Amino acid sequence: MIVVLFDQSTESSYSPCFNRLGNLFNSDSLWPFTCVKSTALLRVGILSIFEKWKLLVDAIILYDSYDNPLTIDDQIALFSNNDSLYFVSSNIIPNATFIEALKSLSEGQCLQSGDDLLAVRAELNFSTEGEQVRVPFEGKISRIQFIEDLYLNIGNEIIEDFATLTKERHSASYSTTNTILGDQLFICDAVEMECATLNTLTGPIYIDEGAVVMEGANLRGPLYIGKNAVVKMGTTIYSNVSLGEGTVVGGEIGNSSIGDFSAKGHYGYLGCSVIGDWCNLGAGTTNSNLKNNLSAVKLFDYKQYELRDTGLMKCGLFMGDFSRSGIQSAFNTGTVIGMACMLSETEFYPKFVPSFSWLYGGKQEAYELQKFVSDLEVVFLSKNKKLHQNLIQRIIEINQSTF
Repeated sequence: MIVVLFDQSTESSYSPCFNRLGNLFNSDSLWPFTCVKSTALLRVGILSIFEKWKLLVDAIILYDSYDNPLTIDDQIALFSNNDSLYFVSSNIIPNATFIEALKSLSEGQCLQSGDDLLAVRAELNFSTEGEQVRVPFEGKISRIQFIEDLYLNIGNEIIEDFATLTKERHSASYSTTNTILGDQLFICDAVEMECATLNTLTGPIYIDEGAVVMEGANLRGPLYIGKNAVVKMGTTIYSNVSLGEGTVVGGEIGNSSIGDFSAKGHYGYLGCSVIGDWCNLGAGTTNSNLKNNLSAVKLFDYKQYELRDTGLMKCGLFMGDFSRSGIQSAFNTGTVIGMACMLSETEFYPKFVPSFSWLYGGKQEAYELQKFVSDLEVVFLSKNKKLHQNLIQRIIEINQSTF
């Protein structure tokens, strides 16, 4: 069984078949978080969408990515001895009901929800001829349609992932200096934690390998603390928070996802927000997530290229990969920052800042590409990481499409 996680950006000889079956997910609606990353690699809860599929389905899971030289067709060819091939919209979070419906498809059948194409069972010896039979899917399903879905689904997905990851496993021990409420705490190996308070009565807390939780931290589940992450002294973390690998956090955080190797290391509030990979929020950086008049929040939508009414009362900051804010930065309700931005203001930033922008002293200029790449290499080295050429090439492509 082969499952291909795909969307409109996926290049494949199978694509002509999909185009006439219904609305196919467009990953542009998740920019700036899918600028340099496949939708399949977005973390929702503890695991990425790809990792969820790998754990829940006994199948070969494939997806398209800038850092894989093989096309989807090339990847499929490597496993051509398999007896079944399925294409699934890359923004679908798998559950038992959907997986059962997927496996029940015969060749030439597709799953649809309204006009949206969810999945197709294709022929391994592909032919564009013949009609596909549409099968309505009426079960419950979670899909990451818009950027706000990346924080709205955190809590439920931590609960689901926690159950999957801790099944038939035992937590590592922890110091008796910590105060634990409830019994939904799982700690991996090499975690350092002293004098912290953890409330799992509100949901599970999963602390990954090598993480450090310093004294005086107050934590409530559902919460995920990633590998080698650092939660600094006195940090307050409310429910529905997911911290990526190598993150450093302090201050006050709620209902938010912070990407790998990003830092919010000092005081300030982050709520109802999504921060990409390799970002930095300077000391005192704070966002608003609620308008004074309690009206619905509008967000900039890359696909529509205009403000979109979310219908939500709460929405915070959405910052793309590699962006950085200076000290005392203030972000208004529903602010979208592109990737590769340098922000050095103490006034409120605009509600939308395009990628490769440098804001300082009331001015907005382009972040020159060569300087950005040079700066990013230093940032990677600071974490003992190497900035690979294929990522640089993808950054160049995004820059050229921006200007």
